Amino acid sequence: MTRCILFLALACSLPALAQTEAAGTAAAAKPKAADKAQVQAAPKLTPEQLLTQFRHDQINLLATRADAHSLLAAALMAVPDSKDAHRPTAHKPPALIARAQDADPDDALVWWASAALECHQTDKPCPQPETLQKLEGLDATNAAVWALSLLRAQRTKDVPAARAALTSAAQAQKYDDAFGRLVAVVEDAQNILPVGDEIIKASGELASAEGYELLTAAGVVVHLLPPLEKAIGEACADAAQNEDTHADCVALARKIAVSGSLNAQGFGISQLLALLPAGAELEVARAKQRSHAWHLARIGEYAERLAVDPGLTRIYLQELHETGMESAAVLAVLRSENVPLEPPSDWKVPEPDAPTEP
Repeated sequence: MTRCILFLALACSLPALAQTEAAGTAAAAKPKAADKAQVQAAPKLTPEQLLTQFRHDQINLLATRADAHSLLAAALMAVPDSKDAHRPTAHKPPALIARAQDADPDDALVWWASAALECHQTDKPCPQPETLQKLEGLDATNAAVWALSLLRAQRTKDVPAARAALTSAAQAQKYDDAFGRLVAVVEDAQNILPVGDEIIKASGELASAEGYELLTAAGVVVHLLPPLEKAIGEACADAAQNEDTHADCVALARKIAVSGSLNAQGFGISQLLALLPAGAELEVARAKQRSHAWHLARIGEYAERLAVDPGLTRIYLQELHETGMESAAVLAVLRSENVPLEPPSDWKVPEPDAPTEP
């Protein structure tokens, strides 16, 4: 299952945005308005360069702020510039996230962003022990924190530590991979500059200013989340061979299946379907799978409107900012459109890549 659930092909196929992230190149400097000849001689920016310049302008302004969340957002937005020699070191992720940590060392979301950056595009052990220590102290009731510990233990081949992390995750109260909260922070930070028509045109997509900010915020975060589901899946692959491991994996899957992230929910449900024996709880999991698939199918029908209709985008964003939960924001949109939240009795879950049933 792809991570771009909410926006489906729309969000995943923003061509110009994807190219700017892949390129990570510095945009051309703005010419001085007073020098008419220089303006006329300056080469016209490509859409990719224009989007990169706009993102750099946002980061530059966010970097002048002192609050942790502005700096956190700037750090995540600056990931494409990590290897860009033209960008100042102070405006790259390591320096920006370090400033966010100093600004509010007790904000768990800052350390979640730190973990995401440390695990980005690497197979090396991550997150750093200091980051894990902070998260375990600030967000110990969150099973996803212990899944981070599990990920690091697996990569260091520390079997006892991995087993202990799985048990801690199973005993935690909730599972929150921070996806919705991070998207909300990045989306809010993008308000530092107005989104003009030229930016939307350069993106190659139909979108309102609000829709553009939501799409780009989701695009920033979606590529940075650590591979927690892979780590959990590996830890629970042979759960049936050990009673204690099986019990921990089931307990953890129950939390993931009711978490605030649609992707995590789907993973948790699939784990329950694989782990549970025949009986009432397995039937409940199957019903949850139908409801989850129904929500995905229905919100998929509103993906384009979420991008172009400011009113609908605001409904989504208001719920996302209030709850930090992607799933709650999706349900808020469906309720606003009077869409039933449960499927009809005769509705069937679509097969992968099959057309969605109305």
